[in-house]
Amino acid sequence: MGHRDSLLVTRQSRWGRHAKRLPLRPRSSRLCYDSHNLGGRMTLIPYRCLARILPPIHLVALACWAQTNVGRISGSVQDTTGASIPHCAVIVTNPATGFRQTSSTDSAGLFVFPSLLAGTYKLRVEHQGFKSIEQNDLVLDAASSRDISITMEVGQVSESVQVSATADQVQTTSGNVGRVINDQQVSQIALNGREYTQLLRLVPGVVATTLNVFNPQLALDQQRVNGIRTQSSYFLVDGAENHDNGANSNGLVDPNVDAIAEVKLETSSYSAEFGGRAGATINLVTKSGTSAFHGTLFEFVRNDSFDARSFFNPRVDPLRFNDFGGTLGGPVYIPHKFNTNKDKLFFFYSQEWKYTRQGQTMVNVVPTAAERAGDFRGSSLAAPVDPLDGKPFADRTVPQSLWSQNGPRLLKPYPLPNFVGPGGNYVATGMAKTDYREELMRIDYNISSKTQLSYRYTNDKWYIVFPFRNNTLDLVPNPRPRPSYLTSIGLQNTFSPTLLNYFSFSLGKNSIHGTPDDSVITRSALGLTFPEIFPANRSDVGPAVNIAGFAGYNSGDRIKNGNGTFQWRDDFTKVAGAHILKFGAQITRARKNENTNVRDEGTVTFNTSAARSTKNVIADVLLGNFQNFTEPEMDSVWWSRFNQFEFYAQDRWKVTRRLTLELGLRYNLIPPFNNPQGNASTWLPRLFDPAKAPGIDPKDGSIVPGPGDLYNGIAIYGSHFPPASKGRLPQADDPSLQRLFVGLPPGGNATNWNDWGPRMGIADDVFGNGKTALRAGFGIFYDRVGGAQISSQAQNPPFVKVANIFDGNIDNPAGGSARQFPSDLNAWPETLPTPSVISYNFGIQQEMPSKVILEVNYVGNVARHFTFTRNLNQLPAGTRLDPPNSTINVNALRPYLGWGNISQRDDSDTSNYNSLQVTASRRLRNGLSFGINYTGSKTMDAIGGGTPQDSYHPKNDVALSAIHRAHLLNFNYIYTVPLFTQSPSRLTRTMLGGWEISGVTAFQSGGPVSVSVPVDIARIGASSARASVIGNPNLSRGERTLTHWFRTEAFVNPGLMTPGRFGNSGRNILIGPGFQNWDVSLLKNFLLQERTNLQFRAESFNVFNHPNFIGVNTTVRFDNNGNPTGGFGAVNAAGPGRVLSFGLKLVF
Repeated sequence: MGHRDSLLVTRQSRWGRHAKRLPLRPRSSRLCYDSHNLGGRMTLIPYRCLARILPPIHLVALACWAQTNVGRISGSVQDTTGASIPHCAVIVTNPATGFRQTSSTDSAGLFVFPSLLAGTYKLRVEHQGFKSIEQNDLVLDAASSRDISITMEVGQVSESVQVSATADQVQTTSGNVGRVINDQQVSQIALNGREYTQLLRLVPGVVATTLNVFNPQLALDQQRVNGIRTQSSYFLVDGAENHDNGANSNGLVDPNVDAIAEVKLETSSYSAEFGGRAGATINLVTKSGTSAFHGTLFEFVRNDSFDARSFFNPRVDPLRFNDFGGTLGGPVYIPHKFNTNKDKLFFFYSQEWKYTRQGQTMVNVVPTAAERAGDFRGSSLAAPVDPLDGKPFADRTVPQSLWSQNGPRLLKPYPLPNFVGPGGNYVATGMAKTDYREELMRIDYNISSKTQLSYRYTNDKWYIVFPFRNNTLDLVPNPRPRPSYLTSIGLQNTFSPTLLNYFSFSLGKNSIHGTPDDSVITRSALGLTFPEIFPANRSDVGPAVNIAGFAGYNSGDRIKNGNGTFQWRDDFTKVAGAHILKFGAQITRARKNENTNVRDEGTVTFNTSAARSTKNVIADVLLGNFQNFTEPEMDSVWWSRFNQFEFYAQDRWKVTRRLTLELGLRYNLIPPFNNPQGNASTWLPRLFDPAKAPGIDPKDGSIVPGPGDLYNGIAIYGSHFPPASKGRLPQADDPSLQRLFVGLPPGGNATNWNDWGPRMGIADDVFGNGKTALRAGFGIFYDRVGGAQISSQAQNPPFVKVANIFDGNIDNPAGGSARQFPSDLNAWPETLPTPSVISYNFGIQQEMPSKVILEVNYVGNVARHFTFTRNLNQLPAGTRLDPPNSTINVNALRPYLGWGNISQRDDSDTSNYNSLQVTASRRLRNGLSFGINYTGSKTMDAIGGGTPQDSYHPKNDVALSAIHRAHLLNFNYIYTVPLFTQSPSRLTRTMLGGWEISGVTAFQSGGPVSVSVPVDIARIGASSARASVIGNPNLSRGERTLTHWFRTEAFVNPGLMTPGRFGNSGRNILIGPGFQNWDVSLLKNFLLQERTNLQFRAESFNVFNHPNFIGVNTTVRFDNNGNPTGGFGAVNAAGPGRVLSFGLKLVF
């Protein structure tokens, strides 16, 4: 952003009294990564080994610190007549660190400092025959620019004119749209769970995707910016990519709020030097040390006894949350030996712990003691019959002589009933546990006035325990350790005042290992003796158990997941008169190893549809007679590797003193993901031969044994199995599979070589006084597909082999009826354009009275070539309408026989976003700072990343996006109450003064939802379809009630809909409830000493306990009289009630 400064108020040094300190000794450990182990093995090594790991500085460093952390100060110098003054000496200094750099004006009176760290600066201009000018308190944000007009008066150089810069100014040198969330907002505004991502709500165009913002698990997908998918937002820490590159929806590290200096958002048409993703760029800038020591100690607590229940909950869920830690920053020096002026080497250290305990409750149905003993005299279950002759067992009791050896043992883990009430007979309670510790270290070294080095290391360690995790019984706690780190280093060399280079490198890694405590359901603990079909059970765990009408159990998640991202960047800057030229490159290399987490221990299902059923499901378990038993051969592993190469050139041209033009071009080369293990395949229509399709049993849909090709249409990526597959993939040793290599690239798709991204921005200082600016911007941005979408290729044939047994006995599962069913497939097309966003904006900024900055922008974009899922093997509408098709299994009617659903990632999802964004803001002045933003917008998309109702006609799903919100209004404020602060009595000042209030108020319109019927009205073998509607189903605001949110009578009873056709209602035709939220923080500062302050904080989220509804029942159900039933049309979910948090912070 560009700024033009005027003479005004003085501000404190950047950190002021809010700088942080922590007198706690750091744990002497860090994380390393062993890429040869599945998922990456994290090991701990001492900090003293760091010197051995870090090679000489700018060769191979451990991390990066990018140009996104630096800003630019430029301007012009003229005399009182307006004539330019060349050859002026211009000196910029940072009083907090002692950094000093010099430059001079050129023949046109222009000067520029093109690359300065974010901070508060002092600028001095000198020229013989003129009075010197000193401009103080010049706040420079990350990735921003300030344009200063200096007017010098005739006089002596020794005479000095002191002026102060305003902190927030009209942007006169850039056409992009972005915002800076400054250090006061970061430190003073209440954040639920102290998560920095909540700060994004202070920015126009940002839609909250959830009301439950208490997020202890690194989620980055709780906001959506300017209608673009959440996965396309680019999160950085000091310029280093902070993403787990699976779904791009989780971060690697979660920096302590007290360690954050500011958060910079680039939301529309930003310059060519920024890339990586197609959406917003969010860069978190960490604090650095200064020439004085500063620090904090803090603790925040939350407890369910402070909170109000949610609207529909009968009670408040148990919660304990403790967040404590501290920071310390200052100079590194040796008295009389090194850095004696405390202006060369600085450190900043932060450490934080978060402990969260959240209670969870599940109501279940479990077998009674009598039922487990085969006695059903008092049971509500049907009387069991002998499966051999169909006669009832005497006295409703199953003789033990008929019991199987293993069946009763599958009931052993079930607890006895402990509850009488609706929903079940057993209440399971558990405590979700999250333990988090983070340490952050930053080093800044002014090697000389021309060379600066910055290094940051962030180490997070998460330990999460899910008490249920895919279970409804409290049998298998599921711990999930998640160590991670993100580290960065940057080196800037200033070769001359007009020539500099910046190099950076970053490395971020994490490891997620699910380690369920399944000791109670191992084969040995249960005493199971039946033979496994595939004996390579990796954990000796018994099968997952599903019993119709009862709670089931399984072994939880055994996730093995390793992620690593390396990033190099170099930026070269040349100042040539009125042009600031920048050239650069960014190279990203990422890797992810992740298992598919299939249950290779097998899954057994009992229900009364089994051929040898007793008509009593618990009696079936005792006899061991199952309906279905499945067991995969192995848990496969997906290895993904990708590279991303980006190059750019841009020119910031000061056309006149009022007009600035930015022109740039960024080239993106994003090859497809590559799997070095070779277990990736797809399905291609051109390879499918109907003559080779296997036969399908029309009754049950199974494959009829015969000469059909079971790999009909399958293609393996690449030309052969790579060396890494040997010994890992059984398929690599099967020569018959060589025919499935058909010449596809290793990544499945050809590389797109023409992804050029032009950028343009224009800014006009209309009256030349820096108070009114017209601004516009345009840019094309490219995205990469998340690795989680690609990993499904490892679950295709021939890499998945599953035994599917029906109507057998658990004592010998393989003795049942083995049947093979058509597999579902995950397919990718042979050509896949790179997803892209065309972004544009036009607006005006105006400085209003009291230094309020008013900004009005039109912001829009068009997204192209984003992916959605299309089922290529869907039945056409009406297929099962007429006999005999109505009784034939779906698999026997599919277009591509031999396969189930073929889910292809299509590249034709588009969206468009148009908005009016209005902002009024003021940085701290007279004790008050505030920001108000309003967004009126409309977001449309084709499918929204999901699956269209009718895959043959996906354009029928074009509608309002699920994330569309017509109106957003946010207000944030920080106010220091002046009462008693100037009292002559210290006691009065201490006890009655020092109060501060801050908060965020948010209003958001409701989002669109669709209405469905729970029947296969289109006769395609689906379980539901969109409903039919007559007229407008939406009610006005005054007509809505909690039980009647929309016109249920506008929807057609499913029994009256025309069969064989989809309903006529479109996607997202209803508008759900909106929300309003008031978060307020009350602070009391106790001044203990001149530089020591104790701060008490009371924070309330949803302070008025306003019910915010988040769910409406949109499944059409009517009774025989045409009245809605099952809660159709009623609100059925609400966000959290009021939450209180209390904290103490010592600041010194």
